[in-house]
Amino acid sequence: MALPLLLTGQSNFDIQIDTFSIPGLPGLHSFAYARHAGKWLLIGGRRDGMHLKFNAFPNSTANGKIIVVDPETLQIWESPLTELPDTLQEQLRSTNMEFFQEDEILYFVGGYGRSETAQNHITYPYLTRIDVDDLMDAVVNGGALTPHFQQIRDTFFAVTGGQLQVLNDTFFLVGGHRFEGVYSANSGDNQLQFYTNAIRKFTLENGPDGWRSTHKSITLDELNLHRRDYNLSPQVTQQGETGLVAFSGVFQPGPAALPFQNIVEIGHGGHQPVNGFSQFLANYHCAKAPFFIPSENEMHTLFFGGMSQYWLNENDSLMRDNRIPFVRTISRVSRLADGSYEEVAFDAELPTFTGTSAEFIVAAGVPTLPNDIINYDALPYGSNMIGYIAGGIVTPGTQRNPFIVNNLGITSASNLLIRVYLVKNEPSATHEKPLDGRFDLGVHVFPNPTDDIWQVRLNLPRAGKLRFTLQNAQGKIVRQTELGQHTAGAVQHPLTTNGLPRGAYWLTVNLDGIFMETKTILFN
Repeated sequence: MALPLLLTGQSNFDIQIDTFSIPGLPGLHSFAYARHAGKWLLIGGRRDGMHLKFNAFPNSTANGKIIVVDPETLQIWESPLTELPDTLQEQLRSTNMEFFQEDEILYFVGGYGRSETAQNHITYPYLTRIDVDDLMDAVVNGGALTPHFQQIRDTFFAVTGGQLQVLNDTFFLVGGHRFEGVYSANSGDNQLQFYTNAIRKFTLENGPDGWRSTHKSITLDELNLHRRDYNLSPQVTQQGETGLVAFSGVFQPGPAALPFQNIVEIGHGGHQPVNGFSQFLANYHCAKAPFFIPSENEMHTLFFGGMSQYWLNENDSLMRDNRIPFVRTISRVSRLADGSYEEVAFDAELPTFTGTSAEFIVAAGVPTLPNDIINYDALPYGSNMIGYIAGGIVTPGTQRNPFIVNNLGITSASNLLIRVYLVKNEPSATHEKPLDGRFDLGVHVFPNPTDDIWQVRLNLPRAGKLRFTLQNAQGKIVRQTELGQHTAGAVQHPLTTNGLPRGAYWLTVNLDGIFMETKTILFN
């Protein structure tokens, strides 16, 4: 299905890429990485392609080695995990773990895989603290590996497919799910899946008995945080603080299992869905790169390929496939100086359908702000090599969705490396077309507060299916109302308080699973 693009715009930078390879580098995806002295540390992930529909994620194609890569000298070093204790071995060959590097420590959380100890596939209940520089030295020089790991067991960390970041010494473990049992496309098979629907916050302290997690808390949101295998990225807020944005991901609650198009701002003060904006072009975890322009107070996040419900064809028309195929798109989502967001696709594309479960690794020497946000103003004018895309799932040729046609054998883990260049030009040197992702449903709720019935008035920018989702102050979904197909224009519906306790609620209006707007409403 093709949708028109309605806006035009300009920016003062462009993106270019080129590819290269390192002899002997294995293909890898869904892994964790860290950086030190120009080298990379790669741990965990998969060496096969897209997972099978049944009996997926075998240990035979899990990454059972710790890998060190020098992208400049084109050297690699590897050490098997076999010398490590069983609990470390099992977690370190998991997939879709959460990770974050702070100084010389890599924090490795959760992950999913086959546990011989449990005799089952599980989501690992561990946080592992890894000394990056010492471990890399041990791999390069053949030293002992075990001294460079410390592992904490706590089911709080049993999460896979989420994202991990740190703000002011507080860890934010956002989204994801807990999956127990062998993966099967038949949900009736012997498996259990629980979305966290949450932001899990914690700190770490070093005491006489070693490292331990403290100040743990859970913020629940069964709608906006019901996402996994998505992109979470740091950002500089409009007010100049460091925060986070949960971008599009899978899957919205409900039988349609559509990806999210809305985004959510996250900080120490809480989280808030961004009303009036939809992200179309990157719906699944992919390589991403954040950079900030201090002089313009603009925050940009680049997305490279992956899988998406939408992409642009050769005529710049927006195409849709609800089965979420692979794409080659390079795009950006930008927070502009006035606080609004826009999305743009670049002319450059990835060389193949790849980027899914890949990682962007900042190049040595690139000027950065906290959380590896690239400082655009500190870059010289012209072409700047800002980093590398490593790994990812690749599907060859024109096969966009091998999962749907059960042709997964053609996919593989990519061993191709991609250099990414940010070309800093004079203002208005490049011309782009922002997608028409900005919208205003004009939601008005009255009376608010009420002691009987709310009236919800809105203006639909297009015809489509309308849904109301009501959540209580604890983030639990207490009511979902399907209102069916509506024509474009003014709409008004009552929303009853029957059966609800008095208090504050969040009302989210959803049009076709694409446009979502949230209001706080009160029942006195």
